[in-house]
Amino acid sequence: MGTTTARSGGRHPETVLRSDVRSLRLLLARLDQDQADLERARQLLQQGRELAPVAPREAFELVHRAALRGAGVLVARANRERRRALPLNVWIALERLGGEEARRAETLGPLVAERTRLDRDASALPEPELLAQHLEGTAAHLDRVAEKLLEGLPVPLAELSEG
Repeated sequence: MGTTTARSGGRHPETVLRSDVRSLRLLLARLDQDQADLERARQLLQQGRELAPVAPREAFELVHRAALRGAGVLVARANRERRRALPLNVWIALERLGGEEARRAETLGPLVAERTRLDRDASALPEPELLAQHLEGTAAHLDRVAEKLLEGLPVPLAELSEG
């Protein structure tokens, strides 16, 4: 007496299961990397926050690096799904993503200009309003990046990731 096995698309169920497990492992590995990059961005932001009152120039640089790293998470994720990679300049890449990301890139123009000004003059200090704007905007953006990392995940994985 022979046994019959259900086939999915002509593939043996064990093959389908192994493929699903590999896909899940890849998804989890990428999620881990993205969350590690996001956590590093948050650490930079926190360091910038702490330094702002006593060393605004250094604080501005840390916050800017946090913003770059946070945006880099979104660009890296987008590049995984694209045939052609986005530009290496993360702000241009954000613009090309469109929507909310493009709006974020637009708000960074004055902050990028301020960073350039600070790079040219080693004795210059950032404009206090721009530093405050960078701190606030980067914190909000990193929160949004965290939300985006969970979008599209199966519910049980998203719930595990929120902890």
